[in-house]
Amino acid sequence: MDAMFRHHRLSSAGARQILEEAQKNQREAAATMKQSEDAAAQLNRILSEQTAAVQAQAKDLGFTDEDLRQLQQQVSRDFGIEVDVEHEHRKQSSQDLQAVLEGMRKAVESCGETVWGQSAFLQDLARAFFRPWVHGKNDDQLRNVFVISGPAGSGRHLGLRVMVELLASEHWLADQTITVLQGSRYAGSEQETNFIQDLYSASRSRAQVVLVEQAEAMAPTLFNQLVQLCQQGQIALNKRYVEQQGRLMEAGSSLVSQAVASLNIGGRYLVFMTEDNRALMRQFPLSLAQRILDQPRTQPLSTPVLERIYAAQIAQCVQRAKRQLNVELIVSPAQQQQRLAAMDIDAGARTLIRDVQQLFSALSELCLKQTRPCRQVEARCGQPWDLVTDEKIVPLNELIRIEKEDLAQIRQEMAQIVGLQEVKEIVLSMEEHAKVAQMRHKQGLKNAPVSRHMIFTGNPGTGKTTMARLIARLFKALGLLSQGQLVEVSRSDLVGRYVGHTAPLTRQVIESALGGILFIDEAYSLVRGKDDSFGLEAVDTLVKGMEDYRDDLIVILAGYSREMSEFLEANSGLQSRFPNILHFADYTGGELTQIAQSIARGKEYVIEESCLNDLTIYFNTVQMNDSQRSGNGRLARNVVEKAILNQSGRILKHPQARLDLLIREDFDLELPAGTTAL
Repeated sequence: MDAMFRHHRLSSAGARQILEEAQKNQREAAATMKQSEDAAAQLNRILSEQTAAVQAQAKDLGFTDEDLRQLQQQVSRDFGIEVDVEHEHRKQSSQDLQAVLEGMRKAVESCGETVWGQSAFLQDLARAFFRPWVHGKNDDQLRNVFVISGPAGSGRHLGLRVMVELLASEHWLADQTITVLQGSRYAGSEQETNFIQDLYSASRSRAQVVLVEQAEAMAPTLFNQLVQLCQQGQIALNKRYVEQQGRLMEAGSSLVSQAVASLNIGGRYLVFMTEDNRALMRQFPLSLAQRILDQPRTQPLSTPVLERIYAAQIAQCVQRAKRQLNVELIVSPAQQQQRLAAMDIDAGARTLIRDVQQLFSALSELCLKQTRPCRQVEARCGQPWDLVTDEKIVPLNELIRIEKEDLAQIRQEMAQIVGLQEVKEIVLSMEEHAKVAQMRHKQGLKNAPVSRHMIFTGNPGTGKTTMARLIARLFKALGLLSQGQLVEVSRSDLVGRYVGHTAPLTRQVIESALGGILFIDEAYSLVRGKDDSFGLEAVDTLVKGMEDYRDDLIVILAGYSREMSEFLEANSGLQSRFPNILHFADYTGGELTQIAQSIARGKEYVIEESCLNDLTIYFNTVQMNDSQRSGNGRLARNVVEKAILNQSGRILKHPQARLDLLIREDFDLELPAGTTAL
């Protein structure tokens, strides 16, 4: 071009045009080259991911390392690029200690923005996840086995979920999914197939974290398999299984191909979660317990942290009300503090979250019941909340049902029960101990837990079932039971009809009573002699269930005094587990008269005063002769109900008589045959 200019063959304008076209062509060539490089890089990434997936399934597909190397060479020849399926592995393996420490610091700091008041727990949790990066990883073995513990409502589940999500986003984990195994699902050895199927699903999933909850509830044989998995990374299957449509099924025939002989969940974290890590660790063999170096534990949330959580929950509720209901919900800081002070926060954040959920449910119900849309609603602290709109105050418990009983009301009902003074005093002492335990907990002192299991002895009709129902309600109101239901069973509900039926049947009953009271009437009938293997199995299963669920289950055994004493000798573990033996004495004639008056009042009748002395003499006579078969309280009920029937005939003959009055003529107080009069 310079020569052309020197020979004056081009004008200056023509030269500039040629130069601009050359520069344009150069830019287009550079852009084309950049696109090619980007496409190649993208293709390399896609092929790397796909080939890595193939390598991850190499054992299942029967590929060898030589097969993979040939695959890499073929891709290189066909596409002219190098595919490194080990790139990500080398990248992570090459992390030096400084990078690991920085990753831990970032994980704790980021999770701390969501999980409040558990800094030490998050540090221990991060250490448990990052430990394999320091000790080295073997994908045939579990990366780490650790135990998370702490009180309910303190953030155990939230902390684990947030940590896994963070580590997945930073590529320390391949996936943010957590596979959960509920130990209560495998309470019997007959659940082995379900257990193996769930483990197989975990081994095939992308999740790198397997969480085991309620491991204490697992059948011993299945728990031992889990221990073996922790120690060896795999377990040998004692049955023949085959995969069908991604699910492991027990082979119905011995002639099957590609049977699955073992399970391996290597390359994953196995996490146990429990409230009491010491109890769980005692179940592990020493060889495994010594290997579990990480035991992150949450602490009870402090009051400032609970206040912060509650404020955040209220703020979210306000936003949700605006977004979903188009309602401006007003909750002043003063009302919020007043409500928080009125709540029992010993259960941790769960109580606060449930309270705010109830507030939103009540607000939603209020909007549905209004004739015109609500625009603004103020929440004021009441019982538990009052919603104020258009100068109208609506209590929350008129909008939704709140299952919260008043302690004073329960005590009043208990006081109105005739007799049983000794029983009432023992129950009162248990209530007082529970309150002191809560006070010690708030001050950070250790509690001395006492067994709340009880034995009720006495004849039928002495109020055993009635008292059990009141105790269930009382302990629920005190926070000692989460549900407060009373499950009443007998031998036929616990003892099976064939071999292998009793244990799962008993466990099913126990699980139905969790959070409440399991009341076994005529408990002595469970064991009918030393040769009653079914009954003994039911008792053994019951004892184990009491130990596994001791924090949220109360068992009450009821029956005759002498028979119950013999029953306790049937199992050496029973005596120590039932320190509270409450004797329900037979009612006196005077007490039965009071019960009769109470029954009559409940049916809106009045017993004439002149009848009371005759009733007392009658009841005393029956009790003195045969209190064991008299029925006690049932005797009083039968007498009143028969008097009501007799009164109906009298009223028809004398229509002007009082409809609510029972007189001496109505009562049939003839003594049974063979009864000796006083």
